[in-house]
Amino acid sequence: MTAPVILALDISKTCTGVAFGRVGERPTFLSIKGNDIDETAAMMKLGRWLIEWIRVSKPDHIFYEAAIDRVLSSAHTTIVLAKMVGTVEFITGMKGIAARKAHVQTVRKSFLGQGRPEEPKQHARLMCAAIEWKPNNLDEADAAAIFYWGSLQVAAKHAQYVSPMLQAKVAEQADNERFARAAAKQERRRRA
Repeated sequence: MTAPVILALDISKTCTGVAFGRVGERPTFLSIKGNDIDETAAMMKLGRWLIEWIRVSKPDHIFYEAAIDRVLSSAHTTIVLAKMVGTVEFITGMKGIAARKAHVQTVRKSFLGQGRPEEPKQHARLMCAAIEWKPNNLDEADAAAIFYWGSLQVAAKHAQYVSPMLQAKVAEQADNERFARAAAKQERRRRA
């Protein structure tokens, strides 16, 4: 049996990260930008892209980051995110494609070995580099984590495996980078 094709979405109005491909293969990455348009246009852009992508790629499963159950930076931001998630749920429902929420802490625990790492998007970027996946930005790196988790959910025997040893190595690298950035920032302040 051939491994399924999945699509993973890190949904955001400003930049939705996308990872897609066949489970067990290196995913392809792209972003759907919405930072220079209003929220209705961003939802329409995401919706149109998703309809076309489903038509062309015929995915077996779609995974998306679940809307957070608390207010984000503002009530407005939370509402916009909920609308964008609703767009994805509506389209996948109408197309009859299995779509599943991916809870962020569960995804991160699976991919990174910890559910609440410091600077999680940077950490995901480092894990992608370690397994030779090539996201173009931090939103796509988050989508990669969802792709990894989704792969384990639907075709674990075909999925690439991230070992606890690799997770520990990448966590150490993430900490070292974070400390180096903090030290450089402190040095810039000192010189100013």
